Amino acid sequence: MAVISNLADAMAMGDAEAVEDCFFAEQAFWRDQLAFTWHLRTFITPKQITRALLETQQQRYLTTLFELVGNADLVQVGPTLSFLTCSFAFETEFPAAKCRGKMWLLPCKPSEHQSGTDGLNWKIWIMSTRLDHLHGLYEHQDLLYAPCQPLSHLETFETDVFIVGGGNAAAALAARLKALGVSNVMADRNAHVGDNWALRYDSLKFHVPTPYCELPYEEYHPKLQDRILIRDDLAAHLKRYVKLLGLHVINSVEITKTVLGGDGRWRVEFKTPYGLRTAIAKHLVQATGIGSQVPYTPSIPGRQAYNGIAIHSSQYKNPSVLKDQGVKSVCVVGSASTAFDIIEDCYNAGLQVTMIVRSPQYVVPLEYICYEQGLGSYKFGVDKADELFMMMPTIVDSQLGQKLFQQLASEEPDRYLALREAGFPVVDSRDPDAALMHNLIERGGGHYVDTGATKLLAEGKVAFRAGVEPKAYTSTGLRLSDDTALDADAVIWCTGFADKDACETVTDIMKISLPVDATWGVDEEGEIRGMWKRHSQVDNYWFMGGFTQQHRWHSHTLAQQIKASLAGVLPLPYLGPGSSLTDTEEP
Repeated sequence: MAVISNLADAMAMGDAEAVEDCFFAEQAFWRDQLAFTWHLRTFITPKQITRALLETQQQRYLTTLFELVGNADLVQVGPTLSFLTCSFAFETEFPAAKCRGKMWLLPCKPSEHQSGTDGLNWKIWIMSTRLDHLHGLYEHQDLLYAPCQPLSHLETFETDVFIVGGGNAAAALAARLKALGVSNVMADRNAHVGDNWALRYDSLKFHVPTPYCELPYEEYHPKLQDRILIRDDLAAHLKRYVKLLGLHVINSVEITKTVLGGDGRWRVEFKTPYGLRTAIAKHLVQATGIGSQVPYTPSIPGRQAYNGIAIHSSQYKNPSVLKDQGVKSVCVVGSASTAFDIIEDCYNAGLQVTMIVRSPQYVVPLEYICYEQGLGSYKFGVDKADELFMMMPTIVDSQLGQKLFQQLASEEPDRYLALREAGFPVVDSRDPDAALMHNLIERGGGHYVDTGATKLLAEGKVAFRAGVEPKAYTSTGLRLSDDTALDADAVIWCTGFADKDACETVTDIMKISLPVDATWGVDEEGEIRGMWKRHSQVDNYWFMGGFTQQHRWHSHTLAQQIKASLAGVLPLPYLGPGSSLTDTEEP
């Protein structure tokens, strides 16, 4: 396409005006994932994009300019928005690497520097670039499936990467590193692989299509593809994954001390059931979860006076455990996904259930999540869907998803009419402030993906109290903010977790204080903070986590940076335009 060749020619000549003219003037984005910046960056406005692109091009030195891969596709998003998408490839010399890119193009009036075919002229709305692999440093299937050597007899061992955590995020990274020939060991506090799922409540289920949840290299069993995953599916698949790929993992670990040595290597001391052990590693990765390790329960007076059972949702297993303790009535505080799972669980077990809904609740039907223009596209191919969602700037992805849900909700405005008439303060996707991506990234939850439990409230099978919150315990239940009482044999607090910023957990988990950057939420560019990339003051301590989609995609991102560092070719991250850093290889 003309716009790709025009951009390549302008970059080769260092012509800033011509580069800028290739981009859509009213709104443009360039998202880069390691290809140019060796960081995770999103540049906004044609002028900022042009400056950053030309500066990083001089640092990377393109040996092949942008070359179109395949054909462009016309995408019709709605009655007023359509665009072309196309893929391209290029290579860099410093370091020697193969990269790929994707463009989203909008039609506009012809300009002096750019012309199209058939009277059409296309400008770049979004350009996204990504490192594919370093030359000579490829993922190898024979390395990936090679059996691992046991570590059980070693009190002290050395490894390239020590990964703290043993869940999906840790395993995805361990597999990527193994395929690159990078030695690594996972250390998990749980007694068994898969316990991060197996120890959760029995009725736990995912609210996304199964292909979306795949780990790198291995699909879920075909019989699971057409239904949502439940707790036991998740635990069994992770256990199988670790065994099949021969990943190193040490279980029942309690870290007692972490030291960063003068040689830049980490020394981590930890307890196991078999004694004290020490790991020495060049890189340290914390993969212990985001917003899932430190239960948050509001502090209210009177707990000693309450004669019933009060637990956080992280302590809940199933209604049988409650019934065995004589519980006949349950109060569930909260109204997001876990709360709805638990009220459905307890109602089906014959318990009397009341939900406390403290504020208006965003509810999105599971069908919207699985719609073919949304995450349902994963059933047509995981790699293709990943490229679409993970190469698009976060802010654009969020807005397009929001518009899709608004369209679907507008086609059935009465879907939650009965729930609303019952007095439940439901917020549906027609609300202009309802944005699922905001809940996931900024709030770490707070929504309910409706798998059917809202009917229990709409039909009066489960009671609820809306617009109130607990203020104190009584001997038989709770005193609420409207000065009424609610009696219940058990109170289950579905009030989330306090560790939404993983940097705050470093000292508790690793037993060391480190000046790491803040994590989760988005920065001013729309990139997720602190995850899968180097930190400003500690460049060999990494955070790995997020959604299952991010585990799969960014395990590659993180593994490539670690591999480049070990090979001595990792450039400093580009922090410009206007960065004071010079771009040189790390020693």
